[in-house]
Amino acid sequence: MGDSAVSLNAKYFVRSFIRFLAKQVDQPNFNEDSRESIEVAIQCLENVYELHDGDETAAGASEKQEEDPRNHVDLFELYCNTFVEVSPERKQEAEALKNDGNRLMKEEKYQEALNTYTKAINRDATNPVFYCNRAAAYSRLGDYMRAVDDCKMALRHDPNYSKAWGRLGLAYSKMNEHKQAVTAYQNAIRLEPDNQDYKNNLSVSQQFLEERSRNPGPAAGNPLGNIDLNAMINNPDMVQMATRMMSDPSIQNMLGQLGGMNNMDALLETGRRLAMQMSSENPELFNNVARQMEQASRNIPRNNPPNPDGSQPPQPPPPSS
Repeated sequence: MGDSAVSLNAKYFVRSFIRFLAKQVDQPNFNEDSRESIEVAIQCLENVYELHDGDETAAGASEKQEEDPRNHVDLFELYCNTFVEVSPERKQEAEALKNDGNRLMKEEKYQEALNTYTKAINRDATNPVFYCNRAAAYSRLGDYMRAVDDCKMALRHDPNYSKAWGRLGLAYSKMNEHKQAVTAYQNAIRLEPDNQDYKNNLSVSQQFLEERSRNPGPAAGNPLGNIDLNAMINNPDMVQMATRMMSDPSIQNMLGQLGGMNNMDALLETGRRLAMQMSSENPELFNNVARQMEQASRNIPRNNPPNPDGSQPPQPPPPSS
């Protein structure tokens, strides 16, 4: 089998099933022939899916590989907790695990929190809060695609879960999927109309869409638009935000990929994503800095021409009070 994401996920799935079969071997209701058949089935699955000793889903995986939440999925428990009524005891256990995950998030132990939320889901796969919280952990680790998947799972259980819509919008915006982000933020605001964070984030994504429609193909020009980089670098507020962002694991992961980039387009794309990350991280500060830079460079000729109808491009909205 190849090393594509699909086949790798399949390996984790089969490994989970093998763990279930391995437990069945020890069940007293099976005779010796049945146990032998189960062991043969395990060997066949390991051979077909190439789950040999060097495979990253093998039982002897390294500590880093064991941190992957897919190594903590119990398929049988997941089945029972999805299609069989969850007992009050298991719900209580899951709630305790969720609280542990929340504590780990506050301690910035995002991978441990993610694994703890996964264990909570194994005990109660019907609670949308567990998926939404795990989405937050995925986002902190820079895995926005899985954050999207978990937000969708939370919304499948509770379509009116405003926090799940908000986190879905944030994950989409981090992926530069601002059209989907706008829809998600609009749903979040519909359910929580007084939430200013949702409104700010919606405004940021709408601005990106407007800019994209006015200036298609940003890779061909300056990916940061009109931003004066010198003013940005010398602005103490922006420097403080950038310093804080550098401690974000998702940013560290993004910058770590720069070593493998050997073309200018890829480097420009990374710069554009960093700029969007800044605007999503703190829209009010970003807009305020942009306004300050606009004032500082008022006498500098603009590179962007007026719109075809003669009007000027939209300016960032003033910061909210």
